[in-house]
This record gives sequence, C-alpha cells and structure tokens, in this order.
Amino acid sequence: MAQGFGSTAIRTTNITPNGYETLFQRIKTLSSGQKKSINWYISAVKSESGKYTKNFTNTGNTQVTQTQNEVRNTTLEKHIYMFEYKAKMRWLPYYDKFPLVYVLKSSGTEFTGVNLHYLSPKKRIIATRKLLAGRIDIPKACFHKYLHNHVQEGVYIDLAQAEWDTAILLPTEEFVRSINGMNFPIDKKVVWKDTDDTFYDKIRGQSK
Repeated sequence: MAQGFGSTAIRTTNITPNGYETLFQRIKTLSSGQKKSINWYISAVKSESGKYTKNFTNTGNTQVTQTQNEVRNTTLEKHIYMFEYKAKMRWLPYYDKFPLVYVLKSSGTEFTGVNLHYLSPKKRIIATRKLLAGRIDIPKACFHKYLHNHVQEGVYIDLAQAEWDTAILLPTEEFVRSINGMNFPIDKKVVWKDTDDTFYDKIRGQSK
C-alpha cells in the first residue's frame, strides 16, 4: 500500500503562479486524502496528464522556466519527467516502473538522468531544492540510463518547475525485480536503504 499525503512537510500552497492547481493537489483531492494503492496513484496521474498540452514538436529551451505541465514524446535536459518504463533486466537487481527523472543528457535513442524515487521523500526534497538552485549533489545510485523505445506508449509527463517540490512526493514509485518475465515487487524502503548505504558516494556539480 502506498503512503498518503500527510507524512512529509511540503510548502503550504499548491497553486502555481498562474493560478491552477498542481498535480499533487489534484491527486490529493481525488484521493480525499486517503491512502491508495500504487496502481491507483499511477492511474490518477496518467488520467490527469490527459488534460495537459501535448507538445510533440521536440523543441524547448532548457533555460526557460516551464510554467505548466506538458506531455511530450521526447525528453529535454534539465527537466523532470514521469513516465512508464520497462527496463532491460540483464544487470539490474530491480528497477522503477514509473520513474521520476531529472534529465541530464538526452539523445535520439536514450537519455541519462537522476531517478529521484531512489531517495526517501525527505532526501528527495533536499536534492530537488538543490536542482532548482542549479546544483547537483546526489548519490550515484540514483543515476540511470533509459532507452526511449522502452518507455511505454512513448510519452513523458514534463513537470513545470513550479510543481517540482510537490510532484516529487506523489507515491508513484513502483520497484520490481523481473525473473523469467515475471515481475516481483520490491519494497521501496529496501531501495531507499540501499541508496542510504552508499549515500555519500555522490556526483556533485552545477546543472546550469
């Protein structure tokens, strides 16, 4: 069972500067503040994303603050995305089926980024605040490469910067281990502990 919305302190307003409700607030309203399953949260996020502008032009300026969430068919560097993913399991002990990734480098076939789901919520908040300030200070365990052709339906939810500090707390992480084509759930607290065990083995730098 996924955790609800009351366990981690966040900013008090869930209205963006343009006056619309954030994704976090929309999902919180739909759930009536009650705990729901991971699948419920993922389905709710996908449903809400159907209301966003579809930007399939493959263009965008990484230096310009995006004011609203969009749906894209590719990734831009220095943006945060949610998407469904089916990983190649050859070397992975587990992977996240619904990653939350800050993109560092993107090409036509793949992209590399930081999956913030590998951090516990409190550490996720700290890491995201540093990203918003143009700094990278994140454990190596969070860095992953993704193949565009393994993204389910080929679409990405591109989160507006004004929503980063709340959207990162949506409990949509879904870690699994794949064995002979079957997925077995992995407790997210196990993943967070694995990250904590190597927490100070970090990559640091500027993201601007």
